Amino acid sequence: MKQLFILGFLFLNFTTYAQIELRGDLGDVYFSKDLYKTKYNSPSGSPYLIEKFTPAKINAINETKLVRFDAYEDRVEIMVDENQFVILTDTQPYTISLLDGSDKIYETKTYLDEKGNVKASFFELLAKQGNYKLYLKEKIEFTKAVKAQGYQDSQPAMFKKQKESYFITDFKGQSDQLLKIPHKLKNFLKLFPAHSKTIKTFIKDNKLKIDKGDDLVKIFDFYFSKI
Repeated sequence: MKQLFILGFLFLNFTTYAQIELRGDLGDVYFSKDLYKTKYNSPSGSPYLIEKFTPAKINAINETKLVRFDAYEDRVEIMVDENQFVILTDTQPYTISLLDGSDKIYETKTYLDEKGNVKASFFELLAKQGNYKLYLKEKIEFTKAVKAQGYQDSQPAMFKKQKESYFITDFKGQSDQLLKIPHKLKNFLKLFPAHSKTIKTFIKDNKLKIDKGDDLVKIFDFYFSKI
């Protein structure tokens, strides 16, 4: 009995220490695993890129963490144990390398939203070249439930994936914030004011699209090979 008590005491202290270490390094908010289902009235779909927690390495922390990405709230969640979870703080940069065989790497970065406000979020690193880094941003939106009225059918509350966006480091060296790559070609070419005609011809001749990550890498590699 005494040995069991000692083992229990040591386990409790180890668990408490691990949680304090995690909270101190990564965040300080606990929540329920399925809190969103109650918060958003049992919606269809999910706010997460992948519902299941994925093993990952975060910065230089030796211990493998279990993470998932909330693409609606723009946050990273970490599992402490089956009933305790913590939200990754966005006050400092993190590099999150998934250990599920996908080799995906996510980084927390700052960027300007549509209203010109500085925000922080997670981005998937697609390419790391000498002159730039290219990132993918996946976003999920929430639509509230709509009651049936007249000829209009009811619509359940739901999470729905939006069109992907791409971001790039400020290759002109003016800011640490990421630049959002425009969806329209006319606006995209404004990123290269002195080489817009050359870039436009390169895109047309090679049948490239500015909404595909691989094609964007080809475009920026070509640009930096010419300047």
